[in-house]
Amino acid sequence: MKAVILVAGKGTRMAKYYEGPKHLLPLNGKPVIEHTLDNLPADVDGLVLVVGGPHEQTIRDHFQDGYKNFPIEFAVQKEQLGLAHAFWAAKDHVEGRWLGMVGDDYFGATDLSRLVQEDMAVLAHRTEHPENFGVLVVDENNYLTNAVEKPKEFVSDLVSTAAMVMDETFFELEGKLEPSGRGEYETPDAWMKLIRDYGKKIKIIEAETWLPINDKEQLEAAEQTLKNRI
Repeated sequence: MKAVILVAGKGTRMAKYYEGPKHLLPLNGKPVIEHTLDNLPADVDGLVLVVGGPHEQTIRDHFQDGYKNFPIEFAVQKEQLGLAHAFWAAKDHVEGRWLGMVGDDYFGATDLSRLVQEDMAVLAHRTEHPENFGVLVVDENNYLTNAVEKPKEFVSDLVSTAAMVMDETFFELEGKLEPSGRGEYETPDAWMKLIRDYGKKIKIIEAETWLPINDKEQLEAAEQTLKNRI
């Protein structure tokens, strides 16, 4: 199984504090993305980094020799048109099931191990501000029944962390999925199409440890959380 990790983007929220890619920001002594790489489950035997944007070369240079025992391939997202669009960029590098996630959040090793035990699944977390995320609704067996990107009205406090296990049918949605009102191809829309049109079942796994890092305050909070655990 390969892990597809999104490392494209402009890093505009951190631009006033840091000039490089957010994924390489130091977190408790090493770059944010390396925490994720060190927490990958044993099922993962290769990496696909989806690059693009102004920091592409910096990412390529950082990983030019691979990472520990992981061989690395690069895929390019030429336009920033949403998370689903970014994952589609990896379609020529992946066969069968794959683990996908963003490279600028902290994911716990136990959660990722639980995630890859499912055929298709999404890692979720409860939050007081679901309006900022892709919101998820599940049935009594924790299978996804509805997913809405950044709803204006309350739907659920369960949100996607953007970490997921999918199979190759996810890539078949390219050209079949309509862009959202933001003009982007959203992962919640992709998951619902897989359920409705392909008969897929997507398990929702609630994370024990997920530290989103979108701004300086969240970076500092993540740093303190990890220090407290040590």
